[in-house]
Amino acid sequence: MKTTRLLSILLAIVMTVLPASLPAQTDASMLGDWGYGFQLGMGAQWPTGSLADDFKGNFLFTGGLTGQYRDLRLKADVSYGQPSLKNPNPYNVTDDAGHALQVNGTSSATHIGLGVQLGYTVLRSGRLSITPAVGGYMSHLSWEVNDITWDVNEQGEEHFNISKVNDVSHSHFSWMASVDFDIAVHHSLTGGGRYTSSVRVTPFIAHASYGKLSPAVSGNYIGLTVSYAGLIRMLNY
Repeated sequence: MKTTRLLSILLAIVMTVLPASLPAQTDASMLGDWGYGFQLGMGAQWPTGSLADDFKGNFLFTGGLTGQYRDLRLKADVSYGQPSLKNPNPYNVTDDAGHALQVNGTSSATHIGLGVQLGYTVLRSGRLSITPAVGGYMSHLSWEVNDITWDVNEQGEEHFNISKVNDVSHSHFSWMASVDFDIAVHHSLTGGGRYTSSVRVTPFIAHASYGKLSPAVSGNYIGLTVSYAGLIRMLNY
């Protein structure tokens, strides 16, 4: 599977980076309570439940911002992907003879996910920290659907013509949960703070439901992202 191969390449890069030595640590007593940062990476997600009847798994690009207070973490993430469409007539529009009167005009949809989560770091051990988080998730899907009409040619064969192209979209707000495994690979001092570079591996689950499809579909997106994360921890003076 294409997404699985891409994740394997990402993990191989991570394993190459991890052996890098860290510079001398800043004394913990010098670190303040506040920090801020960002993350940028890629990964994949797969739908479950009836979501999988209409959509396939897809590769993801992801990025976001992080705010930190002691062991509390507030993060906002956005992800982008293009899941392939499995159901050619997701609105189940047919005529009396059973002919589909709509078909997907594109082979894949555009998926944008927006998540805001609050987490708490439960473990710090050497380079590794583990931070579970929960919060809200907005998913948005869009693609093209064609209205079609049916006709019979001179050979008596049925064929359809496209009469109209429609842009369709669906949004849903629900919950999500994730766990950040941060592996620090570098520390450096900046003006007023300590900058930490980390590899962040994040398994996640997010719920979504699209009631306007026929039949309606719902389920969870289960995924994994691998990101570069940078965090500036303010210093006490």
